[in-house]
Amino acid sequence: MRRDDGVGPWIVGAVQAAASGTNLRIIDAQDVPENFVHVIARADCRNVVFVDAVAAEGTPGLILFGSLADFAEAGSFSTHKLALSFSGRFLEAAGKRVFLLGIVPADLEFGVGLTAEVERAAASLRDLILRATTGTPH
Repeated sequence: MRRDDGVGPWIVGAVQAAASGTNLRIIDAQDVPENFVHVIARADCRNVVFVDAVAAEGTPGLILFGSLADFAEAGSFSTHKLALSFSGRFLEAAGKRVFLLGIVPADLEFGVGLTAEVERAAASLRDLILRATTGTPH
């Protein structure tokens, strides 16, 4: 409902079917990642990647990736800053490596649908994830 803030769920929806039967586990946490940290903490995985809109300097559609803690120290990251910060600390305490894969938004006003530049970036990430899960070289 807040335009580009929906980029995470957009990507999740675009790759969820392809991830079925792989070792990639996808959870659509929407804007409440803290509701899923206990499940993720118990899961047999070493790495956790949150996908979200990132309130950072840069042109809309810019893709950023790194340790969630590094984004938190920089003072600007996900539009769900407190929830992700808490979730990241909890998961790190459980032995997980926690990352943020983000896209700089163009529009966070109330409305439906991604802006063109964010949708292009999201489609690129979707394609990258799909190639990685299917083993298709490119």
